[in-house]
Amino acid sequence: MGPNSYYRNNHRWWVILVVSWCVLTVSLGGCTTLRKKFTRKKKEKTSQAGLFVPVLDPIDYPPPTISVSERYQYHYSLWKIWYRDLLENLERRESDKRQRYLLGQAIASLEEMKKWLNAEQQAKFNRCIDDWQEVLAMYDHPAAMRSDVTIRRKINASAKKIRDQFNPKAASHILISQP
Repeated sequence: MGPNSYYRNNHRWWVILVVSWCVLTVSLGGCTTLRKKFTRKKKEKTSQAGLFVPVLDPIDYPPPTISVSERYQYHYSLWKIWYRDLLENLERRESDKRQRYLLGQAIASLEEMKKWLNAEQQAKFNRCIDDWQEVLAMYDHPAAMRSDVTIRRKINASAKKIRDQFNPKAASHILISQP
């Protein structure tokens, strides 16, 4: 027996003693806390569940008052975002599906802008929308049969016309009166 054997034997007894003490403690104490945790209790009925008070006099709120110029400006800014996204998409040569989607959203914003213009200006604005719809029609042809340069040129020309003639600051005098 060497000097390490005493340590090993003594160490084993300590391990056995600690494990025995843990087993004894758990067996005597039981698992009542665990049992309590996992037993299902019946739900208590609350007294307020039966008390339902209907609203007899609903409150009528006035319709939101958003001016024509604010609506026009909102759709104009949406159109600018769709236009910018479309140009970025064209530069990166991403999918046709995404480009069609962006064109459709830009046209929808333009249609909403048209609602707030007077009758004379709507005719002029329709030409701009027609330019965008022509570009959308170009996507019916295969990618090899259409020119990205032509699409970009048509979009930029129409966008310049819209920015110059129909921006919210310039269009303040051509908007319809409050509906």
